[in-house]
Amino acid sequence: MNIFSKSSLTIITGFLIIVFVTYYLAMNYGDINKYQSISSSENTNYDKSERSSPELQIAYTYKKIYEMKEGETFSQILGKTKLNDNEIQNIIKLTEEKIDLKKLNIGVKIETLSILKNDKPYVKNIIIYPDKENEIFIFRNNNNFEIKSNKLKLFSDLVYREVDIQNSIFESLIKVNTPEKIIMEFVQLFSFDIDFQREIREGNKIKIFYEEFNDQKQNFIKSGEIYFAEIQLHNHSYELYRFENKNKNLVGYFDSKGKSATKALMKTPINGARLSSGYGMRKHPILGYNKKHQGVDFAAPTGTPIMAAGTGHIEYVGNNGGAGKYIRIKHLNGYKTAYAHLSKYASGISKNVKVNQGQTIGYVGSTGLSTGPHLHYEVWFNGERINPMTMKLPSGKKLENEELVSFLKLKEEIDIKLNIKPLN
Repeated sequence: MNIFSKSSLTIITGFLIIVFVTYYLAMNYGDINKYQSISSSENTNYDKSERSSPELQIAYTYKKIYEMKEGETFSQILGKTKLNDNEIQNIIKLTEEKIDLKKLNIGVKIETLSILKNDKPYVKNIIIYPDKENEIFIFRNNNNFEIKSNKLKLFSDLVYREVDIQNSIFESLIKVNTPEKIIMEFVQLFSFDIDFQREIREGNKIKIFYEEFNDQKQNFIKSGEIYFAEIQLHNHSYELYRFENKNKNLVGYFDSKGKSATKALMKTPINGARLSSGYGMRKHPILGYNKKHQGVDFAAPTGTPIMAAGTGHIEYVGNNGGAGKYIRIKHLNGYKTAYAHLSKYASGISKNVKVNQGQTIGYVGSTGLSTGPHLHYEVWFNGERINPMTMKLPSGKKLENEELVSFLKLKEEIDIKLNIKPLN
């Protein structure tokens, strides 16, 4: 009896548990369907709101660099951007307060920073690099442009170079990282006394002591002054020291005795050229008959700069028959110099304009009766042509009294520095 009662109780209990579980599942299945229905409705609403929202705005900044080309203006470069005419005029007006836009050289870099919004550029900043030392920064502030200039902090360093000439002066000095500007100035310093076409030989020695300027990272920015220069030929040595007097109204280069290196005229008003034809009788290469060559010819590539041999005024500039493009300069004391077969004239060269010794006046060409690019150079004295390579010109200033004492003291200081400076 007891056993039967326990079995019956177990069956009843199991039956009740099954009924309860069945009921529980039935109730929760309805809730799940309800939840899924709500969730599906919310997702549908979300998708609808997503599709009806505004288009996503995409913007990013990009940089573009322009480089000044020959004949190009700052205004023309701005015209290549998406700035409107009013913005361009405002930027030009601002920039003219900082720099002379007419003096922006070929190769000057101009950088723009723009924001691109949905394929539409919007210029934010403009940076002009007029030289290695400065930058002009133009930036947009709301709807207006503002400008500021930054000057690079430079550090001075004195450099000594000593080399033996191999092949050429230029090549020898370039190999020891001498700036091109220093090389050109070195040649010009000695162009009054040395015929670089005939007197320079391999093995001749060069010494230069000059200043250069670097930035904080020791990157070369520009060269400064030459303080000492020497060239040792096979039978003679020339040395020059830079001197500036106390009143700063005299600056020049002098030999060890205080005698100025500057003379009235340079023998060679062109750098790196080869003397291709001397002064005197010769058979004209085009006309075919013997004729006195009343000047000297320097063969050089088209476009090589030509310098004024001395300070003076332009007496003639223009085409001159067989001489082609031609310049004649009137100097003091009865001297004139002439330059023929030019490809073009330097900017600003016109009649009656004053030019300084060493100033670029034109460029080598082959205009007129010419078989190839070269400079025909003439020197006139009291109305007659003379040989530029053999002319004897009076020396320049000789330092005296207090100036000579100051110069000799400076010379001694430089000599001491050169003696203790290790060779590079």
